Amino acid sequence: MSREVTEGLAEAVVAAGAPPAPLLSAPWSLRPVVTDDDVALVARWMAEPHVELFWEQAWPVARWRAAIDDQHGGDYSRPYLVSHHGAPLAYVEIYRVARDVVGLQYDAGAHDLGIHLALGELSSTGRGLGRAMVRAVVDGLFAADPRCAVVVADPDERHAMARRMFAGAGFALWDVRDLGHKRAAILRYERPAAYM
Repeated sequence: MSREVTEGLAEAVVAAGAPPAPLLSAPWSLRPVVTDDDVALVARWMAEPHVELFWEQAWPVARWRAAIDDQHGGDYSRPYLVSHHGAPLAYVEIYRVARDVVGLQYDAGAHDLGIHLALGELSSTGRGLGRAMVRAVVDGLFAADPRCAVVVADPDERHAMARRMFAGAGFALWDVRDLGHKRAAILRYERPAAYM
C-alpha cells in the first residue's frame, strides 16, 4: 500500500516542495541513499528480523532500488543513511506529512515533517543511540525548515522499543489510529520556542 496522498493537495502543500535534509553536526552525519552499495545496505537491513517485523519490506535489492528512485523522483519523501562517527547507523525517510496518510489524521501543516527510521544492526539498539539520533534529526529538521511547526513519527502501536525511543527524544503520543496498513501510534514533537 502506498502511503503517499496525491489527490486534493492544497496549493501550500504543493508549494512546500520536497522535504529538506536535516542539518546535522558531529558526531552525526547523513547522506542521501543513492549508490548501489547504499541500496544494498538498506535491503540487507530491511531483512534483519528486528526491522522486518515492523517494516515488512524485506525486498530484493532491485525492488529497493526502484523504491529509492521513486522517492528521489517526487516531492513526498527523501531517503537517507544516518551515520554516527562515520559508521552507518540507520535508514531514515523524511516525508511531508500533508502528503502522507498520517496527514489525513489531523490538520497537518504544509511544512510538517515526518520520520520513518530503522536502526540497521540489532547491536545498535538498546544503547540510547536511536534516541540521540532522533533528537539530532528533529533539531536538524527545525533548522532546515523554519516553517516546520511539528515533526511526526508513526511507529506500529505494538513497537514498544520505537515508542520508547521517540518518547525519550521528546515526542508525545497524540493518538493511535488505523492507517490502513497498520495501527500506528502517532507521536508529535512541536517546535520549541528556542527555534521560533
